Amino acid sequence: MEKFRKKVEKRLKIDTMICACSLALYFALIFLTKGASDFAQGVSMGVFIGMEFVAVYNLARTYATLHNEEKLKEMYIKETDERNIAIQKETSQKGSTISMAGTAMAAIAAGFFDEKICFTLVAALLFSALVTIIVNAYYNKKM
Repeated sequence: MEKFRKKVEKRLKIDTMICACSLALYFALIFLTKGASDFAQGVSMGVFIGMEFVAVYNLARTYATLHNEEKLKEMYIKETDERNIAIQKETSQKGSTISMAGTAMAAIAAGFFDEKICFTLVAALLFSALVTIIVNAYYNKKM
């Protein structure tokens, strides 16, 4: 259980770093892109605010878990349950495949309307495929 506690403490540090870094990155981008459009600034603000909310939520949940032995045991059981692990793996695999297929279909449809959107979707599809290939190669070597 002590090993799991250290793992959760590491998560707490990572969430803290995400909170600090995302704020710093947001203000750096605002400073560096003073001439950017309102749309671009609004999108970046929305993304960073969303990241902050998620990081603060995880930070609070992790902090509360670390200070309550019962919640820590509950989290340990939930994360080490073989059924939950199998469900996460299947969800990840199927979700990735469905997402790439949907992006491919959207790229095909967008090709009839606007080249820029089509190329952007193809780039996103290629990035997803590349990430899938790299992660697959990593785990094939690791396991």
